[in-house]
Amino acid sequence: MFDEPMFDRFGEVEQIKGRRAKRLGFELPVRCKHGLVRSTVMLKDLTTHGARIEGIPPQRIGESITLFLPGLSPKIAFVMWSETKTSGLEFELPLHENVFATLVADYAIGHLQRLELGRAAPARPDARPARHAA
Repeated sequence: MFDEPMFDRFGEVEQIKGRRAKRLGFELPVRCKHGLVRSTVMLKDLTTHGARIEGIPPQRIGESITLFLPGLSPKIAFVMWSETKTSGLEFELPLHENVFATLVADYAIGHLQRLELGRAAPARPDARPARHAA
């Protein structure tokens, strides 16, 4: 079901029967717009196809919500289910695999490091310069 090579790297990802995509845990405050109201919500989990957010009253099924994920243009999503303070969203257009991998590497709870994605890890300010043998 998940033949994309990126998903092979997510060993601890929760898989739920019937889901289209693997879900990863987040604790990330993000801005959203629902109707005329803008607010900050907590992104609790994310897939390439949608997200679960907490922090807004119950929403109507099918209502559109705009999520402002870090580093991305606003993402339109639709409410698939909603309970007290928690809603499940489906993105209008799924996140590209590389965009999803970057969000995971930068913000997911206890997952990939930048180096594992083939990018250099950010420099630590307290790191000493490397010594090279002559």
